Amino acid sequence: MNRPTLMLALSLMWPALAPAQSQEGMGLDLTEDAQPKPPEENPAPPPDEEARPASPPTAEKAKDIPPEALMPLTDITQDDRVKSVQRKVYLKKHRFEITPLVSISVNDPFYSKFGGSLRGAWYLADTLAISARGSLMQVLPSDDVRTAKRTFNSKIYNSVPQWSAMGDVEWAPLYGKVSFLNSILHFDGYLMGGMGVVKTETSALPERGLNPAFDLGLGMRFVTKDYLAVNVALINTSYVDQPLGSSKGAIQNIMTLNAGISIFLPLRSTGRESE
Repeated sequence: MNRPTLMLALSLMWPALAPAQSQEGMGLDLTEDAQPKPPEENPAPPPDEEARPASPPTAEKAKDIPPEALMPLTDITQDDRVKSVQRKVYLKKHRFEITPLVSISVNDPFYSKFGGSLRGAWYLADTLAISARGSLMQVLPSDDVRTAKRTFNSKIYNSVPQWSAMGDVEWAPLYGKVSFLNSILHFDGYLMGGMGVVKTETSALPERGLNPAFDLGLGMRFVTKDYLAVNVALINTSYVDQPLGSSKGAIQNIMTLNAGISIFLPLRSTGRESE
């Protein structure tokens, strides 16, 4: 092929060869860079915004907040605080207590002893008192006495007390509260002991007289008001007596269950503000 013919053929083929050479000459694969990156779902806030405290409510928003929500927590705590150990709501120190009582014996199966008594006490301290008690008693035979005499021809020697006068010392180491009929009752427990005299039917005989006696007992007071309490006590009175028809004396024990109402004078004590 001569030169003019070759030049003519190249000139005709040049437009078709130029695009192919331009693509092959680049030698770069831009398909990965051409794809756009997806945006991040939860971008982390800048450090300054994360540590920034919430802005206080504006004056317009504060109007919608109730005043109870704006009250300081310290005020609520002071108002609602309950003391774990509360003071006594009634005191007995330097007060006088007068108590009428009814009594019945609980330790004699043959002769029941009924009676009444009047007790007065002066409190030297809230837990310590000195008291005096005078009692009248009546002795009634039970059905066992009639059965023993009629069936077994038994003779029972018994002491017949008529009245007694006792002086005691009372100590009340126990104090507490109890719930009763949707109300709170304050109570205290006390121990008592003392001495006095008992008059029996043989005390009027010649060379006889009043019999020395000793008291020992325990009781509970349930205070319904500052000046009013229900008093329950179990008291044992011991004395030596020689019953009618007997030639020897013996120790007699009268254990009585006593119940009555205590009235404190003056009618109001200190300590009521602790309720």
